[in-house]
Amino acid sequence: PPVDDHDALKKKKNAPSHTTTQVPPFRTDDATGLSYASKCCIPTSWTPLSLLKRRKVNYNTEIFTFALPEGNSKLMLPVCGCLLMRAPDCEHGGGDAVRPYTPVSSSNFENGFEIMLKLYEEWGDKRHLHSYCPPGAVSNHVFGLKVGDSVDFKHIAANVKIPYYHTDGSPPGFKGANRLTLIAVGVGIAPMIQVLHEVLDNNEDDTTEVVLLYGNRTVDDILMADLLNRWERDYASRFRVIHHIGSRYQNVLMHFDDCPKDCGKPCKRRKFPDPVNFDQIPVEKRERGWISEETIAKHGFPADDPTHRVMVCGLPNVYRTICGPRGTKDLAPGSALANLGFTKEQVVKF
Repeated sequence: PPVDDHDALKKKKNAPSHTTTQVPPFRTDDATGLSYASKCCIPTSWTPLSLLKRRKVNYNTEIFTFALPEGNSKLMLPVCGCLLMRAPDCEHGGGDAVRPYTPVSSSNFENGFEIMLKLYEEWGDKRHLHSYCPPGAVSNHVFGLKVGDSVDFKHIAANVKIPYYHTDGSPPGFKGANRLTLIAVGVGIAPMIQVLHEVLDNNEDDTTEVVLLYGNRTVDDILMADLLNRWERDYASRFRVIHHIGSRYQNVLMHFDDCPKDCGKPCKRRKFPDPVNFDQIPVEKRERGWISEETIAKHGFPADDPTHRVMVCGLPNVYRTICGPRGTKDLAPGSALANLGFTKEQVVKF
């Protein structure tokens, strides 16, 4: 899931840091009295887990490895499930900050789990909220930790959107889908990494074809590039990545003084330069600009296969453009996926 939602923080400055719907527990441990929402070994109550190590991914992103609760060797989190992380007294406006994070480690990862965090720094002017973003409440807290420090985690039923498969007769997961179109921006790549671990590395009988449309502001912002490149080499007939390199300034380029009134937005006459290092990405694997209806139609799979699943993860504007708000299951009329003929049953919003 997207982390440190700045738009939401501006709208909900005085709201509680997190609210959940009460759901009956998946199981309760008679010895400890702890409840669990799935097979995940982290209970539904806050549990402190130690930071084991951290490593850099790029200039503002790191992967943090945390210990498991005592007596467990694997996390056992359903694929695409997430965990809630708590940063005490760090929420904007007061109180604890709580954010969802999807591990990027495989379900086969032993003796810990990995969370990828981007450090969100404050930028803009507080006097103009439309262009101001506060520092990331949880990310800044975690980036300040040392190995051996602990962070509180829990896992609740609402943290599972669509698993790889169910064994209890519940509605099917995405195992058996003929095709997957994954749409991610920035750290929204995390749940897609979970999907790819499962359909590519962990299940030899899976033949699903997958295309990942991955958006970032710069080439240097691309995350997990080595792993994505390895998967493209090892599964060349089934997996491909189309990188979209955009800019928040792309659509506000100034017009020339003599531009006609119908010149368009951005200016049709003013050509902005390619992003730095854009030429390092093969031509057939890149698009300049953000993921759009046009690039989904060009590179994604069509909507005519009912088993086809489209998975989306990014910040709020990504959902508004691609499929409609994250908090609703419906596809918004006029959104890219609605216009391309997809149904709400085919779309998963992380």
